[in-house]
Amino acid sequence: DRRYPSSKTCHQCGHVHKDLKLSDRTFVCPDCGYTEERDINAAHNLRDTAAYTVLDLQTTMF
Repeated sequence: DRRYPSSKTCHQCGHVHKDLKLSDRTFVCPDCGYTEERDINAAHNLRDTAAYTVLDLQTTMF
């Protein structure tokens, strides 16, 4: 799902930080306190996702 909130989900506890803004570059979990650079947190979540599909927009749109 391209709307998977990988950068808003805590890699440590799974809490979804819905109030996180795009301008917030550091992810701080309000539940467990896990702190990480936002993109690194998202990368960890995507790495650990059981299954996801990466779409190639060049071939998908045309």
